[in-house]
Amino acid sequence: MTENKLTIAMSESDRTLKLLTGAKRIPGFDLEVKQESIEDIFVNQISRAVYDVSELSLASYLIAKGGGDTRLTAIPVFLSRSFRHNAIYVRSDSPYKHPSELKGRRFGFPEFQMTAAVWVRGMFRHEWGIGNEDIQWFTFRPERVPVDIPAVLTEGDIFEALAEGKVDAIMSARRPPAKLFAASGEGGVLRRLIPDVWDVEREYYGRTGIFPIMHLVSMKEETSTRHPELPRQLYELMQEIKNEGIGGLLETIKNNTSNPFVWESVEQSMELMNGDIWPYGTDKNWGQIRQFITYLQEDGLLKRDLSLEEVFHASVLDT
Repeated sequence: MTENKLTIAMSESDRTLKLLTGAKRIPGFDLEVKQESIEDIFVNQISRAVYDVSELSLASYLIAKGGGDTRLTAIPVFLSRSFRHNAIYVRSDSPYKHPSELKGRRFGFPEFQMTAAVWVRGMFRHEWGIGNEDIQWFTFRPERVPVDIPAVLTEGDIFEALAEGKVDAIMSARRPPAKLFAASGEGGVLRRLIPDVWDVEREYYGRTGIFPIMHLVSMKEETSTRHPELPRQLYELMQEIKNEGIGGLLETIKNNTSNPFVWESVEQSMELMNGDIWPYGTDKNWGQIRQFITYLQEDGLLKRDLSLEEVFHASVLDT
């Protein structure tokens, strides 16, 4: 029997590796894995829908949906989640130690519409009392979905711009280079804005229940129409892979990572998050996606509300 071929593009993690290497298979399908950077995957998928299945920025997907783009659908598999308080940086000699002190300052993002940037601006407004109009915004690469933004597109490297004092603070999902930011997080040219940031992030989760979603799994609408069983199959398989990955983190006969304190960290996360540290599905995640849609609207990046049925494929609405 000839298998159906699917192109797939995702970053490697314990949530994807078994799928990308063929250790776990979707019955009836043969995967052609595309090896590209996550930034290139996003641009290729949102601009030209080139992959049958791909990881994709939550923000770009929702912005495109809101603009009437029907080429893609999605399943509630969230390959990247991250608290972004720790991703805000200043120079080590900066006087600022809290986001509320940045009113009137110059703040840089790699891209205005990137999901992490939308979360951070939402926190500026709702957590720290600073509106979009209270900060001078700068970006360092073109927007992947054409949108009107209140930011100045700037040439050069975002980390060098901060080190040279061209901006007062930045948010970057990527860690600054080692020459500017030490492996210990202390003693470099740059430092995190918030000194006790890990405690701040735990407090934020305890108060809001939000573990911010960054990326979901997109699928060509034509692929899901041709194979209507595929979205649910893929959802269930990726849920299985994710659960096995978490089980591996807890296995003490050997450490699956190079972090000597990983078991302590995972157990603390389990206690804080009531045993579900990386939830998939609509039931546990639609509330925060609705909050994120509100943030997009406040940013002027989304002109209307989106329903659950518009965002996710019909076969996974009950997950």
